[in-house]
Amino acid sequence: MVEKKRALIASGGTGGHFYPGFALAVELRARGWQTLFLVKKEDIARPALEEADFPYAELDMVALPRSLNPFAHAAFFYKFLKSLALALRIMKDFRPGAVLGTGSYVAFPAVLAARLAGVPVYLHESNAKFGLGNYLAGFFCRRAALGLPVKNNPFKERSALTGTPIRKAFRAAPDKAAARKTLGLARDKFTVLVFGGSQGARRLNAAFISAAKVLKGDLQAVHLTGGGNFEAVKAAYAEAGLAEAPGLLIFAYREDMPSLYAAADLVISRAGASTVAELVQLKKPAILVPLPSSAGGHQLANALALAGSGAALLLEEGPDFDAELAAAVRDLLDDPEKTAGMAARLETTGIPRGLEAASALADLIEGGGRRHGN
Repeated sequence: MVEKKRALIASGGTGGHFYPGFALAVELRARGWQTLFLVKKEDIARPALEEADFPYAELDMVALPRSLNPFAHAAFFYKFLKSLALALRIMKDFRPGAVLGTGSYVAFPAVLAARLAGVPVYLHESNAKFGLGNYLAGFFCRRAALGLPVKNNPFKERSALTGTPIRKAFRAAPDKAAARKTLGLARDKFTVLVFGGSQGARRLNAAFISAAKVLKGDLQAVHLTGGGNFEAVKAAYAEAGLAEAPGLLIFAYREDMPSLYAAADLVISRAGASTVAELVQLKKPAILVPLPSSAGGHQLANALALAGSGAALLLEEGPDFDAELAAAVRDLLDDPEKTAGMAARLETTGIPRGLEAASALADLIEGGGRRHGN
């Protein structure tokens, strides 16, 4: 016997995979549901689950090897079968009424176990392109919830565009003037927020330093370098003669992203799904630089979801990337109507707001998948 008010959520591995499941769990708990998480062994998500008092079980799972090493593939299939057996046992003991996978490799054994146990399967794909795990799981799912429109979607008839959940802290973001005052930035100067995301952005960091040298004095910037790049970026700014430049703030990492976004006229960043969802929610013009090594080119697809309608600019890391970035920033700095136009087009993308996405996901599951749209 299944329990209609119990959900099993298989997610983790990265923040982009974990947070949609976590936001759904918070929403379902408010609606009277019990949730159990499946995460990989020693997952980075465990502290967040423990702090929020969400129970979890661990699967000793690894990603599908990209090499032809037969030993690596043998280890993968051994761990996959062990994980599948454990997931089947959890289905029997927990008796969920729904299972959600968010695309991490730990999700596929849970999704397959749910299908074998006759439990309805739901997916959430944050990116504008299905990852391998979600693509395979899609053949078993009742509905696939999409964070962004997916071109050539193989599961179009079973898809619903729900958006990707973002943190509730964005609901209480300060206005631009207050954010700049808190940061010690000039009230009326063109301000750029630069960050690379959790996977780092050495090339993006270096290119912006080159742009800042060319545009010195014409803008102010908040630059989040990533923890592993902070000292190198500081040294590069010093070498460029910008270390003490007014209006330049350099941080390894900041928790107060809503305030940093609020202060910015322009964002320069990678094109991770969560970043795109934040830009849409906050209507922030952006230059998006997809991570070249992102799996299956999903960051390029994400960037095109905005750039295709003129809601963002897309720059790829080519031989002339430094000069192209400087020119793009100069163009937007000199023509405020262009950034205003990008912000306006963010209103018309049709991408649902991230602050409402968790509720949309919960509605989808509570309604047994009865939500239309793609």
